[in-house]
Amino acid sequence: RSALFPYTTLFRSIEEKRGDLYGAAMTYHQLGMIAKEQRDLAAAGGWYLKALAIDEGQGNVQGAAKTYHQLGSIADEQGDFAAARDWYLKSLAISERQGDRHLAASTYGQLGILAGCQGSLEESGKWLSRCIASFLQTRDQHSANQGAANFLLFHRRASPADKQKLEAIWRDANLGPFPTEPNQ
Repeated sequence: RSALFPYTTLFRSIEEKRGDLYGAAMTYHQLGMIAKEQRDLAAAGGWYLKALAIDEGQGNVQGAAKTYHQLGSIADEQGDFAAARDWYLKSLAISERQGDRHLAASTYGQLGILAGCQGSLEESGKWLSRCIASFLQTRDQHSANQGAANFLLFHRRASPADKQKLEAIWRDANLGPFPTEPNQ
């Protein structure tokens, strides 16, 4: 157990007694993050679903979007790719509608990785190019670089025909010159 676990349980109890549903939802979300970090995916999912119920009930769409994203991550780690995609798409619909470009960029990236791992390299390239462009727009160079590294990972695995498609996707996204691969 995390050293924070007793404290977050105490905060959750206080927030619920005070009727602070927003605070309780945030605490449930944090408990989900702790459980996920400890690799207890079932517990994490339970905490996230509690947070989601409150967020949806209170109309906190931004909180719900973040929780949908985390539920997608859990489903992804559990190998339930259809559920992961559904959760990610729910998160994305809200983050795009709310103008949260950073969360949208993270979700584009996860959808790109998910598609690439399932062999849909062209779809992966489209999601990852949106991820990179969005992170660049939010001035998050580190995350943009990670998106580019994932793009290149799938490019290395691609057939010659798919490599050409991926390179065209990169160019069409105006991401600059296609990065050179090390050891080529």
